[in-house]
Amino acid sequence: MYDVIFYNDRRGEEPTFRWIAFAVLLIIDRAAKLSAVFYLHETIAQLNARFFSLSLHYNRGLSFSLLNNSPSAGLAVSILGTMALGVICLKDKSVRASTGVLFLWAGAAGNLTDRLLYGYVIDWFYVGVYINFADIWLCAGCLMIFSRYAKEVF
Repeated sequence: MYDVIFYNDRRGEEPTFRWIAFAVLLIIDRAAKLSAVFYLHETIAQLNARFFSLSLHYNRGLSFSLLNNSPSAGLAVSILGTMALGVICLKDKSVRASTGVLFLWAGAAGNLTDRLLYGYVIDWFYVGVYINFADIWLCAGCLMIFSRYAKEVF
């Protein structure tokens, strides 16, 4: 069943489901970020905060504020990473790897869109650190790829 849904190699058709899934993941991320900007208040620091909260945060660095003082380096890393993941996603014919890379690509593209439009990433979900759906897509993609290779090794 996954062969038909994620990649139809029998007739050499373009894997349109991957493009649709990518678009849906990107739209979910953008809609959540725009809703956060409209409905949530910006939070500079979480003092006495619960582990979980919805609050607006503008991340000018990469994950965990890496390269926070050099936004142009962060933008360059984001562009190169997104391009590399895009090429991998288009070339990869393995079902599970394509799905994992698809999630990585959607997450990277979602955060790159913010960096290009605003110069920062809109985070709105606090769980000990500020995240957004694009970050969740990145983590899910890593888990999918890791689980695929872990099954081969073990």
